[in-house]
Amino acid sequence: MKTYKILIPVFNDWKSLLTLLNNIHALNINNFAHIKILIVDDCSTEAINQKIEFNSFKDIEIIRNSKNIGHGKSIANGINYLRKKNDFDYLIVMDGDGEDRPEEVKDLILKSIDLPSSTITANRIKRSENALFKLCYNLHKILTLALTGYSIKFGNFMCIPKQDLNLIIPNKNIFVSFSGTVAKFIKKKTSIPSTRGIRYHGHSKMSFLKLIRHSLLIISVFKKEVAIRLSIFFLIYSILIFYFLKNMILLLLLPFTIVNIIIISTFFLLYDKNSS
Repeated sequence: MKTYKILIPVFNDWKSLLTLLNNIHALNINNFAHIKILIVDDCSTEAINQKIEFNSFKDIEIIRNSKNIGHGKSIANGINYLRKKNDFDYLIVMDGDGEDRPEEVKDLILKSIDLPSSTITANRIKRSENALFKLCYNLHKILTLALTGYSIKFGNFMCIPKQDLNLIIPNKNIFVSFSGTVAKFIKKKTSIPSTRGIRYHGHSKMSFLKLIRHSLLIISVFKKEVAIRLSIFFLIYSILIFYFLKNMILLLLLPFTIVNIIIISTFFLLYDKNSS
């Protein structure tokens, strides 16, 4: 049997983590896979009040960030920690709050058994948020496709074989966006359908501002592609303006030029700020 390491970032929400681990334990997937758990504690201010122990898991390890760095960078820290580990065949990354459903862990593992050399992403087919949030999320996907040329229908929830993980571990893009890095650098991917789950405890921490930041970080992984695409759009726009509206070329080109420079610079600066 292959060994699957499940990486879960956590900040204070130990109650949800214990519920999640209990639900994974109840799946009895240890009949066809060895399961190990890596918990990345993002410098929680609340301590867990009980020992984490389940007999269906081969190993449960907790590492702690020296400071609070956020969900995405906690995943990158956990992956970097695994750089020299040789105790797993596949890595599963998931949230600890229930929004990544534990039953889909089983689906990911079964799919990886059928396709052992492919990265398996959990592609969202149904979400649990309100209509406005869903609209904004769909706009994020359209914007990402327009600026990068990639249709990214998955988040961090996925199963990645170790050989694919080794391709991206040295890449500082994982500190910017793990899902964006996988989308860009791992070519052999397949997927399972995924439904966004309901949080076990409390309310979702994904606000509109965080969604915007999440979208910008994904796109910034493709900063060079964005620069090329916007430059092409600008060239086409310039040719059309010159051909049809010669007398207004400076008036119409100047604001577009400024906006283009601001957008491209923003993605490069955002990438540099979050890549270390």
